[in-house]
Amino acid sequence: MGVKTVMVTGDNPLTAKFIANLAGVDDFIAEAKPEDKMNYIKQEQAAGKLVAMMGDGTNDAPALAQADVGVAMNSGTQAAKEAANMVDLDSDPTKLLEVVEIGKQLLITRGNITTFSIANDVAKYFAIVPALFAAAIPGLAALDIMNLHSPESAILSAVIFNALIIPALIPLALSGSTYKPIGASALLSRNLLIYGLGGILLPFLGIKLIDLAVSILL
Repeated sequence: MGVKTVMVTGDNPLTAKFIANLAGVDDFIAEAKPEDKMNYIKQEQAAGKLVAMMGDGTNDAPALAQADVGVAMNSGTQAAKEAANMVDLDSDPTKLLEVVEIGKQLLITRGNITTFSIANDVAKYFAIVPALFAAAIPGLAALDIMNLHSPESAILSAVIFNALIIPALIPLALSGSTYKPIGASALLSRNLLIYGLGGILLPFLGIKLIDLAVSILL
């Protein structure tokens, strides 16, 4: 999931190392004082990283407040709960994975919709502009690859297509894009292929089909 896990504890290094290895975390910091936890988070944030912190004690409160995402255990102290952004009612440390997954899903969904909308608008205007101005600017006739019926039908088809495509995006925005724990580059390539290329091709197909129907009625 692209997450580095670090156990920050007040235990001695031998105990911390044993628990870290047993739990399978990536790194550990032993004999940490409250200011050490907060300073470590600041150091990671200064490197351009987003930091999520989970804790349950009063000594975790400064770090929970400093973190980009602070999750306190429901069984923890009141100070930890007040410093955190959210409280895990189940007091389950593995809940952080769900928080990360939901956050990534929200970002991916927003990115997919934005990519599709931009590609859709570019393709849409490229499709109708030559049809609108070909008469005034003869050079644009070479770009009129869709061969729409008339400038009037081109405008009407684009408006109808817009009215149909916007509600069609609502289910995607509500349900969200499916997140899979794969590399960021592979995820970006897949989404650009689906929503970028799809956003370019769909207007050409949609506007042309609507134009064929509109030209019969006009």
